[in-house]
Amino acid sequence: MFDRIRSAATGGSRYRSLIACWVAAACVVLASAPASAQQSRGAELMPTFGWQWGGTVDYTYSGVAGDVHVNAAPTYGGTISIPVRPGYWGEIGYWYQGSELIARPAGNGIKDFKIFDLATHYLQFSGVRALRPPQGKAMPYVMGGLGTTVFDPGSSPYGDFNTQWLFSMSAGGGVRVTMNDKVSLRLQARLLLPINWVSGGFYFGTGGSGVSVSGGSALPQGDATLGLSFKLGQ
Repeated sequence: MFDRIRSAATGGSRYRSLIACWVAAACVVLASAPASAQQSRGAELMPTFGWQWGGTVDYTYSGVAGDVHVNAAPTYGGTISIPVRPGYWGEIGYWYQGSELIARPAGNGIKDFKIFDLATHYLQFSGVRALRPPQGKAMPYVMGGLGTTVFDPGSSPYGDFNTQWLFSMSAGGGVRVTMNDKVSLRLQARLLLPINWVSGGFYFGTGGSGVSVSGGSALPQGDATLGLSFKLGQ
């Protein structure tokens, strides 16, 4: 998953590139949305806060099996939502989680230990569909998306690790509660699935010993978030 490289200095510039891509894509979405949709229902901006569960990948090292695990931690971000037609929305969202990557050897009396701090960035283009016509204030919905996930490791006593950009998918659902004409609450939960298409490896330990991680696999994650959606325009 993370291959050892000489320096992880490119992580910061890639992070800035991710933010720039998100802002540019958001501008494109707003500019290209049908005028009738913007006027009749309005684009929406939604800051979110929640909890994200990490994910686990198995490894082997000198004949010892175990796994590496991303600790669960808070997540926050934002989404721009554009109505496509009644009951359907297109969205672009970004969210961030700061966590830790923990190695958990199996047996042999070896204790779990931290490999490095890990920043996780998600950028997803999603479709949202209402499950029924609005009745009262609450409206349940389902959603699915495609995009990219960036795993950005911090410094580590076990060596330098490179930033990873992975294709990812998401699926979930939630409920939207209308507070007034301009503001709504959204409570939702999603399965997040970054996919590692190629073989890679963690490299850590005395003298740069290697820990191999099987490739071509997914790293299941999940989140539960609460968002406050604000309608833009009149």
